[in-house]
Amino acid sequence: MWCLGMKVLVLADIHNNMSNIDKILEKEKNTDLIICPGDITEVVDNPEDFSQIDIANMIIQKLIQYNIPVLCLPGNLDPYETISVLDDYGVNLHNKIKTLNNIDFIGFGGAQTPFNTEFEPTEPEIKEALETLRKKVKNKFVLVVHNPPKDTKADVIKTGEHVGSNEIRKFILREKPMLVISAHIHESQCIDKLGDSVLFYPGPLFDGYYGIVNIKKEVKCQIKNILKA
Repeated sequence: MWCLGMKVLVLADIHNNMSNIDKILEKEKNTDLIICPGDITEVVDNPEDFSQIDIANMIIQKLIQYNIPVLCLPGNLDPYETISVLDDYGVNLHNKIKTLNNIDFIGFGGAQTPFNTEFEPTEPEIKEALETLRKKVKNKFVLVVHNPPKDTKADVIKTGEHVGSNEIRKFILREKPMLVISAHIHESQCIDKLGDSVLFYPGPLFDGYYGIVNIKKEVKCQIKNILKA
């Protein structure tokens, strides 16, 4: 069964930027769901006497004040304890499945990097988690990940190297989610296809970028920038 229509607001790679959240949500109040695919906080340049967990609490409180459903993942820069914060507010999608409007959303956060960041699940951990979640899916589904699938427009760093996840790529090609929302590689904003799946990364919110996805019988994505509106 298809939903009658769903408008999804994608806020990726927030990196502590609360002012852009306010600007975007004032403009895009007419939305059915907010998805944040990770890097809610930042390791450096935090306000004095505020931890990353303090900032995560503040950002989630800001998001939920609009009374729009919210689903979030931790990114590789978010401390593992961020998962408990997301659970406390009922917005956690990491290693979970949520159903809205006859669409299943499954999610997995974090990403491996060369930099020993806060939350870096291994490829076997990703594989096991996604396969377990897939068994619970009963409807058409959306995959939300912080780490993009390898060898796509969403995982290319400035050197031209593809640094995404092989296991996420294989899962997408095998299981065919209608939509994949990712984050992490700031320079690789894209609307792409991987097999039968639409792949979407709108770019980092801290630079003013956000995404709009309209889901009906097909998926249509838009990349917007609040600073250029």
